[in-house]
Amino acid sequence: MDGRQLRDDDLESVGFDWSKLRKASPPELLIRFVFGGGIALVAAIAASVFGPRFGGLFLAFPAVLPAALTLIEKKEGTTKAWADASGGVLGAIGLAAFAFTALQLLRANPAVALAVALLAWLLVSGGLYFLFRETGLFLWQDKRLMKSR
Repeated sequence: MDGRQLRDDDLESVGFDWSKLRKASPPELLIRFVFGGGIALVAAIAASVFGPRFGGLFLAFPAVLPAALTLIEKKEGTTKAWADASGGVLGAIGLAAFAFTALQLLRANPAVALAVALLAWLLVSGGLYFLFRETGLFLWQDKRLMKSR
């Protein structure tokens, strides 16, 4: 895979393609469901044993991401899975901004707190995405991945 192909992949438009949903096989959907349910179960058990704050840590886990990355790697290759994992990291940083904002504002006004926390998540995640895209950091990551293989 050459550098040009990596760059084109990074500039691919973001969107949702309904036809890909129809192409997902029942076993693939089952894998995602089991991962999501398993993480929710772990969170519930952790909350029951250690309290809701500890259990909440597990609710922040992107439950479907491990299954999705496995399936993407299998069908589309390591580079596509790597790109999705990078996006997951940026989204997780945004989720931390959401949690921090919500924690600060929930007692004052829950509805406003959630709206502001959502805005924080969008700004942090989106800002990091555009920062990585415009500065070439995604391309730098891809080159490092190719060197390590």
